[in-house]
Amino acid sequence: MLKSLFVSLLLAGLSIPVMAQNCDKNVPEATPMSRFKPAADGIITDTKTGNVWLRCPVGMKWDGSSCGGNSLKYTWTEAVVEIEEMNARKTAGRSDWRLPRVEELISIAEPRCFKPAINLDVFPFTPESGFWTDTPVEGVQPRAWVVHFLNGKQYIANKNQTWRVRLIAGK
Repeated sequence: MLKSLFVSLLLAGLSIPVMAQNCDKNVPEATPMSRFKPAADGIITDTKTGNVWLRCPVGMKWDGSSCGGNSLKYTWTEAVVEIEEMNARKTAGRSDWRLPRVEELISIAEPRCFKPAINLDVFPFTPESGFWTDTPVEGVQPRAWVVHFLNGKQYIANKNQTWRVRLIAGK
């Protein structure tokens, strides 16, 4: 009896609370779903900027309503190679996918939300993680900017670190 009580208390103490996305409902949405035009193949167009995005991070697949599979992490160079391969396969019917510039990736961050700082109706699976951009850090190599969707802020990352990838097409 005492042993089972001890085990129960130990397990209860080890449980980790799951945090849900926190959005301030008193702040207007910067990225409402009405700003985006979804397509059946997992592409979504930002009507404000004209940018075309894959809704799922690289490694995941659009199933018609959400993202399935595992979001993968890459070094910056590995990400570039993976994008080339995705373009050769014509992922979602396109061959012009690329890493977004830092300002493009920040444009889809939702500043009123935290953990993750993104509209989950638009991008239904976005880990609280950093995502590579193609924007180098001037004067400091090998570094590039990463946008971290824990809070939607940009950070400097060494290109040998591994981060996630969300693709943009065109322009």
